[in-house]
Amino acid sequence: MPEFNIKHYLVLVSVIFCMIPPFFGIFIKLIIISQFNVLILSLIIIGLIILYLMGKAFEKYGNTQDTLKLMSHHDLISALLNKNNKVVLFFFFPLTMVMEEFLFRFYSIGILYIVINLGPLESILMSSLIFSVYHLHFWFKFKNRRITIIFIIFSFFLGLLNGFVLLTIGLPFCILIHYLLAFILYLNISKKIELLK
Repeated sequence: MPEFNIKHYLVLVSVIFCMIPPFFGIFIKLIIISQFNVLILSLIIIGLIILYLMGKAFEKYGNTQDTLKLMSHHDLISALLNKNNKVVLFFFFPLTMVMEEFLFRFYSIGILYIVINLGPLESILMSSLIFSVYHLHFWFKFKNRRITIIFIIFSFFLGLLNGFVLLTIGLPFCILIHYLLAFILYLNISKKIELLK
């Protein structure tokens, strides 16, 4: 039986609360496709390639045996390695991506861009900065500077891409991109950890 902890319940409650305001039309234009053309698609693909390559570089040059050992305790990596916690793998990990995209893209950019009237670039930069600072939680979990810096840098650039995605093709694509890139990163790290065994 999977172990539920307070973090899982907080993610679930956060997602439920985040989904209520859009039903009343709040920031609804950030959910749907507002602009889409070949240039936007090209920029998104270039951004995805850059983030994928950054992830590969972090995997290759950023991980030591010590950091990999520490990362084996991450919920998703542990579930991938032990193949025993499908609830984390198929429910809480995707739900965490939904929560993060609502909080750090939908609401932060929505407030900065629509309510405060910052420009799109300033809103995306602020949101990305907030998102990367949020990833300081890796320090509290792993107490490792290298892991923390890698996640702060990667999350900042993911925030830039997903901020652009939010303002052009909408929140559902932000969630999909975040989920896929994070899952690929964690899957590759778990494969590296398996090779060490």
